[in-house]
Amino acid sequence: MSVLGSAAALLALRIAVEGSCPAVAKVEAKVAAALGDLVDESDATAQLEPLDDRLRVEVRSGSGALLVVHDLALGPSCDDLAAAAAVVIATAVGSAPQTGALPSVVPVPIPMPVIRRSPPVPVRPSVPVALDVGASVGVEFALPRPGGGGFLWLSVGPSPQQHRTWSRLGLILRLGGTSLKQVSLTQGLSDWTRLDLALGPRLRLAAGLWQCDLFLVVSPALVLVSGRELPQTFSSTGFDLGLGGGAKLGARLQALFPFVALSATGYVIEQSLRVQGLSDTTRLPPYSVQISLGLSWHPLP
Repeated sequence: MSVLGSAAALLALRIAVEGSCPAVAKVEAKVAAALGDLVDESDATAQLEPLDDRLRVEVRSGSGALLVVHDLALGPSCDDLAAAAAVVIATAVGSAPQTGALPSVVPVPIPMPVIRRSPPVPVRPSVPVALDVGASVGVEFALPRPGGGGFLWLSVGPSPQQHRTWSRLGLILRLGGTSLKQVSLTQGLSDWTRLDLALGPRLRLAAGLWQCDLFLVVSPALVLVSGRELPQTFSSTGFDLGLGGGAKLGARLQALFPFVALSATGYVIEQSLRVQGLSDTTRLPPYSVQISLGLSWHPLP
């Protein structure tokens, strides 16, 4: 508790403030401006005491009779508080009976300091599911030349707003493929590719803006093959099934997530190619390794 400030010796009206806000000199000046010569004729005492978020103004006559007690809201500034306290004191002293005379100052409304409140921040309703969709372009490593292509991504899991622990788990889906690649036959060449749909669980790890999705997938695939540089060529389709996994690493920028993805898949069904009239066969590579760059969007957090 700070030392009480006292009024100047020239004033008969005594004003005491506990603390430093408002300043005694500010209150004295505003009271003197309101009462004029009545300041020297009054023997009243005004006490200003802070109480939590209020300032209590108590005015008593020279005989100790209570003239007024009023609580003012604190802020927005000490000057505003001094002006409001001065109005309370001047009204009480000016309205007090003086040897039977009529009040010199009529009661006036006491201005209350206006506390500016920030507008309410709209709260986004929480949803139970977190969803992100995206697309990427990349390459599949193969000899003698790699294949380029594109992929669509979808990830869904519990919302971190409602399930902070389980939100790291979810499902991931990837759909896409790459351009035709070459494989040499006993005679001629063959162009081939796989279009696959990968689906499996994912584990999400996050640190600040950085986010990494680790995933394992099952990948049913459509195999497309056609012959080239042969007297007679054919095209055929087949089915393959792959097991694999990978990772997506990127930085989350509000609703956007630029990322790099790396995945590897091994296929369990043997895909053999044979030139008619020859007994030799050639197998398609039983694996694929793909890397891509993409961008995801989080419509749901």
